Amino acid sequence: MLGLIFLSFLMTGTISYYFFKAENEEYNLERLKRKEYAIRATIDYFIRNLGEDLYQNPERLVEVFDDRICELADIHNQDIGFYDFEGKYIISSAASNGGLFPPFLNSVLLGLVQQDGAGVTVENHPNNRKYILSGTVVTDERNRPLAILKFPYETDERFEQEELREFFASLFGIFGLVFFIAVVIALILSNSIARPLTILREKISRTQLANNQPIEGSFPLEIQRLANEYNRMLKALHDAALELAKKERHSAWQDMAKQVAHEIKNPLTPMKLNLQMLEQKFRRDKNPSTEIISGLIAQVDAMAQIADTFSRYANLPDLKKDPLHIQPLIRNACALFHGDNLHLDDRTTRDLYIKGDKEQLIRALNNLIKNAQQAGEKGVPPNIEIIVEDAGHEVCIAICDDGVGIPKSEHEKIFEPRFTTKSAGMGLGLSIVKSVIEGLDGRLSLESTPGTGSVFYVHLPKLS
Repeated sequence: MLGLIFLSFLMTGTISYYFFKAENEEYNLERLKRKEYAIRATIDYFIRNLGEDLYQNPERLVEVFDDRICELADIHNQDIGFYDFEGKYIISSAASNGGLFPPFLNSVLLGLVQQDGAGVTVENHPNNRKYILSGTVVTDERNRPLAILKFPYETDERFEQEELREFFASLFGIFGLVFFIAVVIALILSNSIARPLTILREKISRTQLANNQPIEGSFPLEIQRLANEYNRMLKALHDAALELAKKERHSAWQDMAKQVAHEIKNPLTPMKLNLQMLEQKFRRDKNPSTEIISGLIAQVDAMAQIADTFSRYANLPDLKKDPLHIQPLIRNACALFHGDNLHLDDRTTRDLYIKGDKEQLIRALNNLIKNAQQAGEKGVPPNIEIIVEDAGHEVCIAICDDGVGIPKSEHEKIFEPRFTTKSAGMGLGLSIVKSVIEGLDGRLSLESTPGTGSVFYVHLPKLS
């Protein structure tokens, strides 16, 4: 902005300078023309009333104008002189000393007069004065050429210089004020733009994977868009960091589960075989230690079950995505659990199909129903209701119980490996369920109130 103002000042000054120069030249030419017209009219009047034929006696021109020419110069305040048509000096109101009236007429002016009968040219004299030289042909009453009349008009540059000084003083004052105002406005604008940009730069330089603070405040429109994009990027980065951490934890748990399952399974088989052999021998010998051996075998079976659970978590198979009729699959899952406290509420009006892995999906539903059965108070089985709904583009399966409920602070943790609210168990069941549901492009969520019960929602994309 400041550069444009400075450039406009230079352009305005340059154009004004040449404009004033042209105006001054026009002014001087107009004055010259007026004087030339007045002098020519006087000379023509004098020649026509002289009563002599100067064309036949050109030498009489000097005698006739010897006194008259000085009188004319004084009246019009303008030196004049006569030259013949070869450019030689005849007579003038000033001495012919090489100054205003040299022995020979200016060659450029002479050529113009010979060609067009009149002409104007500019000549600089050694005394640093600038003259406009005008030449015209003087004729008699019969319009016969007698001589060349020369007007050396000194240009008045004082008017031009004074006008230029006044104009540039005004121009400088105006542009100085405009420039000062522009500086103030530029500083305000640059600060209003630079401050949020500085904040944005500092925020970006301190951006990490987590614990980033969004940019707050109100800024100009374009800067606000940048700030909004930065805040949106922070949210996306935060979500990506959480997802990455979640995947890393899941991967770490899978590696650990695989190692634990391997380390547990290897010694269990020979231990169980040896215990079974001891049990048979003690039974034959009717040894009272048989019950102890049976208890040890039961413990080995429990450890084997734990190892199987870890192995299943560590080696979740690639999920198939075959078309499945969801209602019969849910009924089959419910049929595995007997009791009057389990109720299936199918609120759909037509058959619903999804893409999924039948075996893994039944296992996931079984796990959710089993968790619901274990959610009651000690010795009191909870009431369980399984609701199936058509939710537009999704199938929604809700597993509801009226058990003890889960505190809100544990809603996120409950899907993590090793977390459990039960006294027995390894806390891998819901993590496996979540992996299966999300592997089928679905969602698993929880709503629970302590003392009231819990609802697990399974949302699966519906085949159209």
